[in-house]
Amino acid sequence: MNAFFGFLALALFIALIVGLIKPSIILRWSKKPTRLKVFGFCIIGFIGMVIISIVTTDKDEMAISNIESANKYIEKGKYENAMTYLKKVKEDNSLYQEAQQIIKKTDSLIKLTEEEKLLAKNAEIAKTKEEEKIKQKEQLNRELKSIADGIDFSSYRENVESLQIELILFTSWAKTIADGENSDDTGIKNLATQLKSKVVKLQVREFPILRKEYTKIVAKKIWENDIDVTSSSRGNRYINFSGGVFAANKNKQEFQEQVNEVLKMFRFNQSRYRWYKGADKYTYYTIYEGKDSDLMSFDK
Repeated sequence: MNAFFGFLALALFIALIVGLIKPSIILRWSKKPTRLKVFGFCIIGFIGMVIISIVTTDKDEMAISNIESANKYIEKGKYENAMTYLKKVKEDNSLYQEAQQIIKKTDSLIKLTEEEKLLAKNAEIAKTKEEEKIKQKEQLNRELKSIADGIDFSSYRENVESLQIELILFTSWAKTIADGENSDDTGIKNLATQLKSKVVKLQVREFPILRKEYTKIVAKKIWENDIDVTSSSRGNRYINFSGGVFAANKNKQEFQEQVNEVLKMFRFNQSRYRWYKGADKYTYYTIYEGKDSDLMSFDK
């Protein structure tokens, strides 16, 4: 059938060439043969041939074409494309069973590919987890070594911002410890336990110093406002503000609202207010009720 249409197409093409040279040879029945008529005649012929070709195309040939296309896609690993062509072969076609067999084969290849992808993905996840564990161990060992070598905290004493840098360091350690404790690796958990023990000791030593240094810095800043600032209690847990401005309760409340967060950060247990240093009575606010040994919060 394809050979026939090929011959017909060739004949029409030759007729077009001859007709464009001498229209009367092709349009013998026309009284006024012209090149335009020849061109129109050939175009109509081509269109008619295409229509006939579509209408008369053999179902088996179409099925063969679909199967051939499917096999090419299978070779390229494009199984979904292959399935699209194979499903075009209907039950009433003589090649239907052959197409179904190829569908089964293709379906198996799809499942195999999906399994290979899953295995590869799981292998990549396992590799990533192992790399993360190695990095986690390295970080824990670095932190332990830095503490063992000794950390000079004296450089964090210049101003309130410098003091807060030390707090940030404690927060970073707390995050590293928590991540280690949540690990399913025994080695990492052991390292996290070691780091926790050392960090707790550092905090117990450093927080009283931090509170004392904070008190000194604030005292210098607000001395010109006739406010005296001191720390008291074991571990400098109380911060005391004395000044005439605190004779009014409103001033105490407003001042406390301004400093509450930073005082909590340095773990002051109380802030106390009185309007002169020798006053027996004072107003106090409870701030941080935990212990210096509690690891810093890193949730915020």
